[in-house]
Amino acid sequence: MMAEEDTDETTREDEAFFSRTRESWFNTIAGVMGNVLEWYDFALFGFFSDIIAQVFFPPAPDNDQGGVTNNNSNLIISFVIFGGGFLVRPIGGLVIGYVGDKYGRKQALTQSLFLMAIPTTLMGCLPSYQTAGIISPICLCICRLLQGISVGGQLPASLVYTVESRDPSQWGFYGALPMMAANSGTLLGNIVGAVMKDTLTREQLVNWGWRIPFSSGILIALVAQWLKKYGANVRTTAGVHDGADAPIQNPIRLAFAKGNRVALLSSSLVPILWAGGFFLTFVWMVIYMSRLLDPPIPDAFWINATSMVLGLTLMLPVAGALSDRIGRIRVMSVAAIGLTIGGPILLLLISQGNAHVAFGCQLILGLLLSFFGGPLSAWMVESFSAEVRLTSASLGYDLAHSIVGGFSPAIATALYDSCGQTCAGSLYTIFGMISLVGLYLNFFCGNGPKRQLEEPVSIDMEREDHETTQELPEFT
Repeated sequence: MMAEEDTDETTREDEAFFSRTRESWFNTIAGVMGNVLEWYDFALFGFFSDIIAQVFFPPAPDNDQGGVTNNNSNLIISFVIFGGGFLVRPIGGLVIGYVGDKYGRKQALTQSLFLMAIPTTLMGCLPSYQTAGIISPICLCICRLLQGISVGGQLPASLVYTVESRDPSQWGFYGALPMMAANSGTLLGNIVGAVMKDTLTREQLVNWGWRIPFSSGILIALVAQWLKKYGANVRTTAGVHDGADAPIQNPIRLAFAKGNRVALLSSSLVPILWAGGFFLTFVWMVIYMSRLLDPPIPDAFWINATSMVLGLTLMLPVAGALSDRIGRIRVMSVAAIGLTIGGPILLLLISQGNAHVAFGCQLILGLLLSFFGGPLSAWMVESFSAEVRLTSASLGYDLAHSIVGGFSPAIATALYDSCGQTCAGSLYTIFGMISLVGLYLNFFCGNGPKRQLEEPVSIDMEREDHETTQELPEFT
């Protein structure tokens, strides 16, 4: 009789374990899939920046050499609007981070996903400059700014949502998965751009072809709806911010508290290399190889896509897992030093115009970026205590992207126009040195990793339709 009871109890424990494991994987998949589609939508602008420059702006003025039109001025403006989406990312990080720290990670993630679906779809419906005049670029700017607010909260919410339901000893690996997903979304945008530019003529792309990939942005709303209905609401802060008698009413105020400022400053500096390096290497570089170099490198979009897959996307989880074993700072420091010294040299080699050399150099750049970006998520999460983690990580990460990430293609193009082909490589050195300072600032002056509150992580497994929801109050 006792043996049967022990067997029944063991069976129930096994079923509970497999149920928790299945829920944990569902949470991981939901966070990852949201990242794929969100970054596909967000990166499309960069890959179609040359088409956008022609559709949404008046013809560029002729230069002084025989009346030949210089299209780089419109391309720079297009890249500036691309970067404008990054300027408002800290706003999205604060708003979505506030919601996530106070009301749960799932609510923050679903709101950011819905916010991305609307402006991306609308962008595919905007009139051209020829049709609507100045209204056209104004509407384009508004849509891009809304995209920036969305993605400013989505990626930090996704990585915190994914990581916090896992054992801290595996945070490096699981923290790399949202990064891998974001790069997969960017890669998807690259492939769509390559296929359409190989299939359609320039005239067809300008007239109607560019609208197709933007219109598909509505698909992200389906993932958001699925997550809202079926996803578990991860709440590491249950009881911390809730109720009138809660000790901490506003996580934004706590994020700027004295004890958190060093970590917040560090988290604003460290991602600069990842932000600037990524958009230089895999967004600007393809335009550089296909448009700015003369003669252009053949199959630049496919070189870009292949090096992104092999050098970056597939290697991010490997880098994250390695950081679980030997430490985040060791892995990130080696990669940062490699990019600081090697970045300008590799860009110089790419500028020689050989497709095979360009592929090899871009592959190396991707590998170095992967070993810096793979551990980055876990490093960010470990830098803050749970009650203020999402707000602080969002603010720091988004400040870095708003400072250099979105504007690095515009800066690189301006440097190319004013100083020559290889000047843009110096940006790798500048970004790398800044990130190394931030990394060791937190190491020597910060308070070390803050993995979790004293209470264990609380995960609410009830579905949305069974939850008691409360209205979100205004910030206090």
